[in-house]
Amino acid sequence: MSPAKSDAILTRMMALHPKIIDLTLERVWRLLAAVGHPERDLPPVVHVAGTNGKGSTVAMIRAGLEGAGARCHVYTSP
Repeated sequence: MSPAKSDAILTRMMALHPKIIDLTLERVWRLLAAVGHPERDLPPVVHVAGTNGKGSTVAMIRAGLEGAGARCHVYTSP
């Protein structure tokens, strides 16, 4: 491969991915606005993640919420 061709390929590849990473949520907010903010219609959610103890943590949270009179739904996935 000629140096000119490899330079052209490298230039194209560098243009595909910007060097500056946008860590803001601005794009997410624009997307949510464009689709009518469906997240506003969701009920409150508790998301439990991690390696160990998710089942017992969810059981304890659910028991506390139901004890306080709240309706709770649990979805677990392996």
